[in-house]
Amino acid sequence: MPAPLSLVLLVALLPACTGAPTCEDSACPSVPECPDAAYDEAVMRADVAYLASPELGGRVPGTEGDALAVEMVRERFACLGLTPLSDAEGYEQLFTDAEGRETANVVGYLPGETGALAQDIVVVSAHLDHLGRGRLGANDNASGVSALLSIAQAFATAGPSARTVVFAAFGSEESGMEGAMAFMDDPPGDLASGDVVYNVNMDMVGSYSSTEIVYALGSFRGTAGRTAVDAHAGDYPELDVGRGEPSDQSDNYEFCSRGVPYLFFWTEDLECYHETCDTADRVDYPNLVEIARLTGEVATELANSADDLRGAVRPDTDVCGT
Repeated sequence: MPAPLSLVLLVALLPACTGAPTCEDSACPSVPECPDAAYDEAVMRADVAYLASPELGGRVPGTEGDALAVEMVRERFACLGLTPLSDAEGYEQLFTDAEGRETANVVGYLPGETGALAQDIVVVSAHLDHLGRGRLGANDNASGVSALLSIAQAFATAGPSARTVVFAAFGSEESGMEGAMAFMDDPPGDLASGDVVYNVNMDMVGSYSSTEIVYALGSFRGTAGRTAVDAHAGDYPELDVGRGEPSDQSDNYEFCSRGVPYLFFWTEDLECYHETCDTADRVDYPNLVEIARLTGEVATELANSADDLRGAVRPDTDVCGT
């Protein structure tokens, strides 16, 4: 059965890797594949508007909207020059979730510099899916995906880090962190879960104005993550950065429950969490940009840290709360 006309048009609106707009009407949404610079508010607005558009229907796993969201992230990763998983897999790790829905993680990476730390992996992540039935998930979690794409661009522009950095848009988070579970249970391509030394996760980072605080959950005293947050939070005096609290409520759980330290950036949404009012027009874009930039700087600190991050991993031990 042919795809609905609205979905066909959305695919046509995805521009080529040149970033040139393909939409003649200035009111049409467009998603530039390779923006000129990271942390561009206009680009992040466009990313959220596309992902949270009614045509994508909330990006429910296994739907056309899910496929279009996967395609958008895949094409952006390609344009940024991220390394795909393999020639056969490209950027997609296909899996079937517990509800029998065929979906995918979108994963690309930047290899570490040649050296002792290059085998270490820092995973920067955000989940791609949402609930549908009128719930479009702009803050939850188009905001996190937009931040992920900006951070990937910043890393790609800066050149190799000491460690390998993986960028992952996970599927089926809402049904129980299933994409992150698939990634850790059966790592795609040449990646190995035993090489993962840190997870930096973002979920709902577009509602700072709701409570005027962004939480860096998992930033426990004495950890490399806390050191990295403390090193950069002071550069953002307009952000109140909460530190030290634990969380097992997003994809970071599939890392910290296996002993991998984590940071989970999150802003509370008192009004529209899992509601139909979670729409693109409500996202706090100026602070989303700053949270993305802060997260990117923290991830960069971890990717280049001289600390023994591998030695801090505690295999088969739940470190979500410590």
